[in-house]
Amino acid sequence: MKSFFAQIRKEPGFIMAVNFVILMVIYMLSRWFFYYMNINSFQDVTFSDMMAISWGGLRFDLSALCYLNALCIVMQFLPIKQRYNVGYQRVVKILFLVVNTLGLVVNAADIVYFEFGGRRTTATIFSEFGGEENLGKIFLNSITEYWQVWLFGIATILAVVFLYYKPIKRDRPKEEFPKGWVFYSTHTAIFLVALLLTLGGLRGGVSWKMHPLRQDSAELYCKKPIEAAIVLNTPFTLITTAHKGHYKDPHFFKEDENLDKIFNPIRNEKPKGGEMRKLNVVVLILESFSMEYTGYFNKQRDGGKFQGYTPFLDSLLSVSYSFEYCFANGMRSVDCMPAAFAGIPRYVNPYCYFAYSNNTLQGLPEMLKQEGYSTAFFHGAPNTTLGFKGFTNSIGFETYYGMDEYPVKDDFDGTWAIFDEPYLQYFAAKTKEFARKGKPFFLTVFTASSHEPFKIPDEHKAQFTRGEIPMHRAISYADYSLKRYFEQVKNEPWFKNTIFVITADHCGVSHREDYNNEMGRFLIPIFFYTPGGQLPVKCDSTRLIQQTDIAPSLLSLLNYPKPFFSFGKDVFDDSPSFVNYVFNDRNGNSMYYLDDLMIEYSGNRLIGIFEFKKDFSLKKNLLNKKDQYPQLPFMQRQMEAILQQYITRMKQNRLTAQ
Repeated sequence: MKSFFAQIRKEPGFIMAVNFVILMVIYMLSRWFFYYMNINSFQDVTFSDMMAISWGGLRFDLSALCYLNALCIVMQFLPIKQRYNVGYQRVVKILFLVVNTLGLVVNAADIVYFEFGGRRTTATIFSEFGGEENLGKIFLNSITEYWQVWLFGIATILAVVFLYYKPIKRDRPKEEFPKGWVFYSTHTAIFLVALLLTLGGLRGGVSWKMHPLRQDSAELYCKKPIEAAIVLNTPFTLITTAHKGHYKDPHFFKEDENLDKIFNPIRNEKPKGGEMRKLNVVVLILESFSMEYTGYFNKQRDGGKFQGYTPFLDSLLSVSYSFEYCFANGMRSVDCMPAAFAGIPRYVNPYCYFAYSNNTLQGLPEMLKQEGYSTAFFHGAPNTTLGFKGFTNSIGFETYYGMDEYPVKDDFDGTWAIFDEPYLQYFAAKTKEFARKGKPFFLTVFTASSHEPFKIPDEHKAQFTRGEIPMHRAISYADYSLKRYFEQVKNEPWFKNTIFVITADHCGVSHREDYNNEMGRFLIPIFFYTPGGQLPVKCDSTRLIQQTDIAPSLLSLLNYPKPFFSFGKDVFDDSPSFVNYVFNDRNGNSMYYLDDLMIEYSGNRLIGIFEFKKDFSLKKNLLNKKDQYPQLPFMQRQMEAILQQYITRMKQNRLTAQ
């Protein structure tokens, strides 16, 4: 037995595991030192909070170290006998110490840099400081001013060097190896297991249903977005954002120009006064509900014979604050929530997947929570889906209800999520529970059945057969499920004291040619339903509305008393300065709508002008007639100011009103 353990301790794989554990301990100590040195930024973090943060941080440390040491892991588990030679192990050691010294250096440097950036450093630093001529002076100054940090960094590097585990002192004799086929078959199996575990470490888990770890995943383990910096480590954020690019400053305006006078994303700077109306708020986000599928928005199409697939939604629209032109601010589910709840539209890439995803946001749920609201988010898909749980936590939702919390597993569609009808009934029951607490509530449910593979429960397949594509039948079932939800709650005492906001996350599969263009791909329903009649039903339906307008408009209806940040507008604003605009972007093609004109930018230059209300399919580019549009200079200046504000504030982490 003694000789067995003596042999195990000299196995290259065991050597790798021991040194890996030493690194994990050092990274955890670095996390606590990072917290200590920046404690003024984390004054609300308790010891129990730090334990939860540290537990979550283990996943990110494991992932970062798997990235850094992937080559060493492969070398130590390769099914070859040369691994047992002193020279081979010396090469592995040198490689191990070099890559991990670099990791420890950037991790220590970020303890200093965090004070200025408010987040862990990402790959964008190489562009942001690419033209800096005084980097040497800055570095030397940081060493003298933050000597404790650099002393700690040197100590961690020395610890890795002197604690490196290297029990192989001599080459292993050939006669000590088992027979060829036994050695190679056994060690090949071990090698494959090691690769599988390393891949799981990189992803943050071994479940294939989960999405790989991203920066915003850190927000699962903290109460405020800024605390994600403690959960994360800098090698992870640098490596995972290296391929994501960065925003390049378009230089539309000079540095001394006051951008806020042209376009200011700080809203409600001068609140109206009076008490806040603490009405309940329920937001229903309907998966892939294009405007194209509704009867309400398409009454004149097909010679007035178009029926649509949403009879209940149509009936609700007829008694709501509704608008003729409603736009998504992105093309994916992950684009919807930053837009609707934090006023951040998609630009080039999804916010949640981009290098700036750990910026501090001013989320609608957090704002309402501070005013005494209970907040919760519901989605019938697995809790790891699309990183929703982490993002909802970062913007202030107190509770997340996903598939893990749903009690009846038989209602799973077998592929994607819980079917809409039972899940919305579950949401109705949960809403009643929140109402019994006696506090106003802000609840959001994200439906799922109109997502691929567009499954319908067997008992309803005969009921929903109309439509040219599978999506149409799934939309009809989702609309029916929505009807069943309202039947369940309409007699509840809280119902008439509630504002319902109903929208879609993005457009679904297009079947109609007239919607298959740069505008049609963004048209979705967005409307406000107030069954209690506390607020007038009539509104200016010709106004343009987008997802980023949801929070400002809702807060206006509630008479919210504080400033907040949003790239959207209050669609109910009746002041003379109101600008009836929409901004959205499709992979770098940016569109700005004003009243009845749309302009399109690509590569920071004007490439299109369209009278979209007359030319719904955008067939006529009027760029050669731009002199005929006196509003064009204003539109271009607004578009350029939005892009400049977006890029500048994203880089500087200034996405709140504070």
